[in-house]
Amino acid sequence: MRPSRPSLWRWLARLALGAALLAWALSLVELEELGGLLVRCRPLPLMEAFALFLGAALASSLAWQLLLIPLGFRLHLGQAMRLSMIGFFLNNLIPSGLGGDVYRVFALSNFGVPRVQAAASVVVERWSAFLALLVATGLSYAAAFPLLRGAGTPDFLKSLWPPLAHLRLDWLMGLFLLALALAFVGSTFLVLSAGRSGGPRLERFSLGVPTAGFLAALQEYRRSPATFLAASAINLASPLLEGLAFSSIADSLALELSPLLFLAFTPIFRVLNHLPVSVNAVGTQELASIVFWNPLGATPDQAVAISLLIHALKISVSTLGAPLYLVGNRYRIERFERPGLGKKGCPAGGESFLSGPLAGETVQKEVGPDRPEPALRNRNTQLKG
Repeated sequence: MRPSRPSLWRWLARLALGAALLAWALSLVELEELGGLLVRCRPLPLMEAFALFLGAALASSLAWQLLLIPLGFRLHLGQAMRLSMIGFFLNNLIPSGLGGDVYRVFALSNFGVPRVQAAASVVVERWSAFLALLVATGLSYAAAFPLLRGAGTPDFLKSLWPPLAHLRLDWLMGLFLLALALAFVGSTFLVLSAGRSGGPRLERFSLGVPTAGFLAALQEYRRSPATFLAASAINLASPLLEGLAFSSIADSLALELSPLLFLAFTPIFRVLNHLPVSVNAVGTQELASIVFWNPLGATPDQAVAISLLIHALKISVSTLGAPLYLVGNRYRIERFERPGLGKKGCPAGGESFLSGPLAGETVQKEVGPDRPEPALRNRNTQLKG
């Protein structure tokens, strides 16, 4: 999908701003020393970090698979991972208006899942990830607080504005936790009020699907709070694994810092990736690395080296989405009914959602050049989009 011209210009503006911020960060380091650190980094901890980043990217796949069950659909875990990795690839490497979440919605609808339910599952999965990030921030801040207490800010911030000389890292983390909590509560209230009033206020959350059907699909999750909490618990693994990946990268550079410090700052780096300032936090992440890790014992060269390796490993993980897209669909999506509970519900017999598709005859359409994903439908159940 080609991005619209305004989207392309916005992307180019963010790219230019990110390049300027990256140049600023590089001006604060010794480039020769930075190059030496990158050349001498140990490969084994980097391989560990790659595996941890991959696990963090796939945690949302399991949560998303679980959140489809209240809507009456079973998505094979392998297919959920495939679609999530393709979405990760789109989000990180392609300057397009087609985001990874939108791709997942349209991919599911091509498989026969009604678009309103596909959109509801993706939005609720993102919401559970938001809650998980808030919990991870609180836990990591509490664990790392003794290490953060009294740590100041680097000199380059003080030169920008003298009052920043009095700022402390534990205060910054506390303010970030408060801001994240207010954002979650405020946005949740906004969604609930939009759901009651309906209309245009809900359209921004429904990914372009009819708002009435989208709201009806969301009601299924109000009847299944345990499923939402379980998905949030699964999504909690994502920032924790990323924090351990940051620690492994530091280990590859022979930088001895407590893993708790990396766990504490991982939520901030995740938020930076979603801010419309630069592309994939290029530049902003390097400056943040100096701000947070330089007062704790890392040199600016080491802090920027960690950030550059984070970018490199995330891009490496993202590229796995390209061959997975070319592989095509290998699994079915099944709609099921629980006897006596209407059209939606979990399958009878207590089968695990981790198992394969339910028994039932399916038809797979031929994949043409203009239809990159196959559509699957159950002959026994007519799916209405």
